[in-house]
Amino acid sequence: MVPPGRDILPETSVLFVCDVQDKFRPHASNFEALVEVIRRMVESANLLQIPIIVTEQYPKGLGSTVQELNLEHAKKFEKSYFSMIVPDVEKYLENSCKNRKHAIVCGIEAHVCVLQTCLDLLAKGYEVYLLADGCSSRSQTDRTFSLRRLEKAGCIVTTYESLVLQLIRHKDHPQFKAIQGLIKILPPDSGLILNKL
Repeated sequence: MVPPGRDILPETSVLFVCDVQDKFRPHASNFEALVEVIRRMVESANLLQIPIIVTEQYPKGLGSTVQELNLEHAKKFEKSYFSMIVPDVEKYLENSCKNRKHAIVCGIEAHVCVLQTCLDLLAKGYEVYLLADGCSSRSQTDRTFSLRRLEKAGCIVTTYESLVLQLIRHKDHPQFKAIQGLIKILPPDSGLILNKL
């Protein structure tokens, strides 16, 4: 039997970046660390040719996605629902990501939009990889318990570095040197106290 989480590959994956918007900067816990982790994940996805889906929750009020992220190749959607899995995203997945069944999820807020996105993806049959160091909430309590809830629901809760090294598998991967450059310096502390999980 293949254990859950073993078979993820770049060609079977989609990256979901949920609502990493300017207005959250002063409010989301450890925002700068979060953005740095997501920046590395986005750069890795670009290197590995993983499609990137980005959403912005009510951008008129909450602002645009932060400029630190290189989203030149991303597909961006506005939304008013909390989940990223709105009709336009579903259509894009069906038309452009048909054979990709591994969803990598990061963003804000862990207990609302990220949680509802992950639950919707699980319901659609995706194997969901949630970056614990790549999601946040205003409250660490909300963040901690949403990670716990999503793990129990069937998500594979992991970290950026663990996941990206699994995606490339070995040091002879053509993008290993570039990925190594991204992980060489530890990211800032995400503030997640693992023993609370």
